[in-house]
Amino acid sequence: MYCVTIKDKQVSNYENIYQILKLKVDSIFVIDYDAITHRYLNLKLYDELSKFFELTVMNYPETENDLMDTIINGASVVVINNNLTYSRIAKYLDFTQNIAMRYKYIDTCIYFSEKGGNMYLTDKEVMLPYTLAYSYNGFPIKDSVQLQNFPANFMD
Repeated sequence: MYCVTIKDKQVSNYENIYQILKLKVDSIFVIDYDAITHRYLNLKLYDELSKFFELTVMNYPETENDLMDTIINGASVVVINNNLTYSRIAKYLDFTQNIAMRYKYIDTCIYFSEKGGNMYLTDKEVMLPYTLAYSYNGFPIKDSVQLQNFPANFMD
């Protein structure tokens, strides 16, 4: 799955949407730098991209409204950070099961799994039950989607 990055309110690693269409793929992994670094969700771009692709959006929503807006504007799956409170994780999972969590801090991931979360963004083998893992460093993981051109600054 190809990664498409959004920065400064525009797609930054492809010249335009037509260049992405030339990849002849049905789904893309969208990384929204504006949302992650400045809390600005590029909802209009999600909506535009979702007309052509199934979207997995990594924007680390901080509120239920952010999560809801992301889904309403075209995301099939939303990637959340794992530094959220247990309460927020539970609220997100009450709203939708179409959430992938960054697989980093194991205690938060265990809680996510216990509450029904079953998708992860990872660079290593997931030691919890899961149905899908988005793998970003080429490490072969069972039941995973390999992400192409994932930005190095998010690999830590």
